[in-house]
Amino acid sequence: MRTHVERSTWVAYARVSTAEQAEKDLSLPAQCKAIAEFAVRHGALIEQEYVEAGASGTDANRPVFNRLLGDALKPTSTIGTIVVHHTSRFTRDATHARVVKTKLRKAGVRVLFVLQDFADDPMGTLMEGLFECIDQYESELNGLRTSAAMREAVKQGFWPGARAPFGYRSVPVEVRPGLVRHRLEVESTEATLVREAFTLYIAGSGAKSVARTLNQRGLRTRAGELWSKSRVTLLLGEEALTGTVHWGMRKDGLPRPRAEWLSMAVPQIIDAETWALVQKLRREREPARSPGRAPSQPKLLKGLAWCGACGASYQYETSGKRVVDGQYTYGYYNCRNLLRVGKEACPGLRIPLKTLDDAVLDAIERVVCTEPRARALRHDAPIDAVLKEWRRLLRRDDIARAYVQHLIDRIIVHHDGRIVITPKAGGRNEAEA
Repeated sequence: MRTHVERSTWVAYARVSTAEQAEKDLSLPAQCKAIAEFAVRHGALIEQEYVEAGASGTDANRPVFNRLLGDALKPTSTIGTIVVHHTSRFTRDATHARVVKTKLRKAGVRVLFVLQDFADDPMGTLMEGLFECIDQYESELNGLRTSAAMREAVKQGFWPGARAPFGYRSVPVEVRPGLVRHRLEVESTEATLVREAFTLYIAGSGAKSVARTLNQRGLRTRAGELWSKSRVTLLLGEEALTGTVHWGMRKDGLPRPRAEWLSMAVPQIIDAETWALVQKLRREREPARSPGRAPSQPKLLKGLAWCGACGASYQYETSGKRVVDGQYTYGYYNCRNLLRVGKEACPGLRIPLKTLDDAVLDAIERVVCTEPRARALRHDAPIDAVLKEWRRLLRRDDIARAYVQHLIDRIIVHHDGRIVITPKAGGRNEAEA
């Protein structure tokens, strides 16, 4: 029988977006102070504050907001009241607001607003919905104004983005008193690295080889991380390096037609001929774009096998040589960091596909194909025959994958050759294969 939990705890949620950080009335301390005073007037105390800085109200995946919802919706939670400064602080998406508040209400949690006192009746619900729609309208209108201002800045030769392309830095320029814009200038250290990467690639190095060379020379990304194959590929495809940066290529996460892009001239780092040659080489060297590429074998442990040394996932690797019946004959699992970055990130351990698959399937057999289960199902068939057929079926790709996903949480491959198989919660203790 479920024990009833009294929901008497009051908590606060405060939020500002990056653009609102400097507004005094919306500052996080001002919101928290007003919420605390509101709670006192209602004879309660705020026991916990959920504070989110630099997050847009239109984003449904705010970490602190989702942590608040997770805490409040637990069956054992004592949270009964969430206090927010204004409806716009909770969310600026009217549909999202209705969905979330309905879930909270069903769980016994109410949401109160300091600046808006909605009655607990149909009229109060109507007014709250109107404010939610107004919040969304204001957000969308502000977005249009911001976009228009940014487009105008690009037309005037100013960089509106927060992050400059690699090889450049954003330099503030005072256009007039009180108005600061930004221009892109070459960042000499990054530009030298860019030219080196292009030279190595043209000389015959692949993207992964270029990454390894940069890493071995102690060169790092802007964030101080190791270069990887994917990072080098993105760098080689950056058109801004030729002296023209494009803005507005995407809208709401979707690509815009090229005719709608805005272009802006910037100092050139790579000449157009060199850049075009690299793009040609990329097309010629990229296996995914080559017709007739041999498909890989089915990967039984995709998303389940992990490296015991660095924690990265294990991925499929081929020798790239012998192909029989349209498939590579030699397939392996290996550490993602080794395959994408190199031994500077992890030495890796190559394991033949069949070796690791069989080890995991053998472990599943010991759990699934047991004599007690066979006796319960055999009817008139011999137990040995049932077990033999069961094991044969377990080797089928569709059944095997389903069993692995159902029974196994993860497989850890250690560099001493040990394979540790951890079952999902409720299963048997972890086993080594």
